[in-house]
Amino acid sequence: MGANTAASVLKAMVAMFASGDPSTASAVVAEDYLDHQGLGTGPIQGIEGFALVVRTNHDAYKHQEISIEDLFGVADRAVARIRWRGQRYDGGHVDRETIDIIRVADGRAIEHWGARA
Repeated sequence: MGANTAASVLKAMVAMFASGDPSTASAVVAEDYLDHQGLGTGPIQGIEGFALVVRTNHDAYKHQEISIEDLFGVADRAVARIRWRGQRYDGGHVDRETIDIIRVADGRAIEHWGARA
């Protein structure tokens, strides 16, 4: 796992959001992962917590495209500006950007912070 850079970990996490499939999360998310953003209800923890956020996001959309617009990685941190476009089941359209930061240890994400851009 040590070969994973912070930027590659963040790319893998975003790919799971894009696909809606968190089945490979344990390869890049640590058991003691802490998502400070969560689902707006407070922090979420662990691999299963990350998987819950991925599935909850994916289930809210009829169609969704997620792309990394900018990505910076240094040592144990990576930052990305991510664009989220899609259509919800209620017909509403989404086009928003977020800024997401992760901290990595031993090739896995251990913390995440996120905010709308």
